[in-house]
Amino acid sequence: MKAIVVAYDKNLGIGANNDLLWQRNLPADLLNFKKITDGHPVIMGRKTFESIGKALPNRRNIVISRSYNKVDGIEVVDSLQSAYSLAKNGEDMFIIGGQQIFEMSINNVDKIFVTEVNAIFKQATVFFPLIDPKIWAETKRIKHLADEKNLYNYDFITYERR
Repeated sequence: MKAIVVAYDKNLGIGANNDLLWQRNLPADLLNFKKITDGHPVIMGRKTFESIGKALPNRRNIVISRSYNKVDGIEVVDSLQSAYSLAKNGEDMFIIGGQQIFEMSINNVDKIFVTEVNAIFKQATVFFPLIDPKIWAETKRIKHLADEKNLYNYDFITYERR
C-alpha cells in the first residue's frame, strides 16, 4: 500500500517557513504520525527532510532530490518512481511531504491519512492538494477536542480511493 500522511488546517495549509503551522502545539498529531509510519519506509522531499532535521528512527528514510548529498540514515533518489522502487514488493510506504511530493503522489496512492486541524493559519505558504470526493471516500473520522497539551480541535481522517 502507498499512502500519504499529512496534517493541514481548514484551508489545506500544511506549513510556513519550513515548519508546521501549529509548531509543536499538537503532540497528538506527532504521536499519530509515529503510530502510522513506525517500521515503514517514509518518502519525503528535501525541504521536508531539512525541516525534520534528522532521519526518523525505526523507518527507512527516502529523500527525493536531484541535488542533495547523502546524509547518514537516509537514501537519496531523484524521482518518486525511484523512491517507490526501493520498497520491498507489497511493503506499506508513506509519503510525508512536502507540497510538490504530495502533488506528484496523490494520483497514485491508495489511502490518505489526515490530521485536520480545526483552525486557519494565515501565514500558510505550503498547501495540500484538494481531495476530490469523486476519487476519494472518507472512511473514518475521529474527532478530538483541544486540551492542555493540544491547543486546537482536530480530526483524524482516513480517505480511501473509490
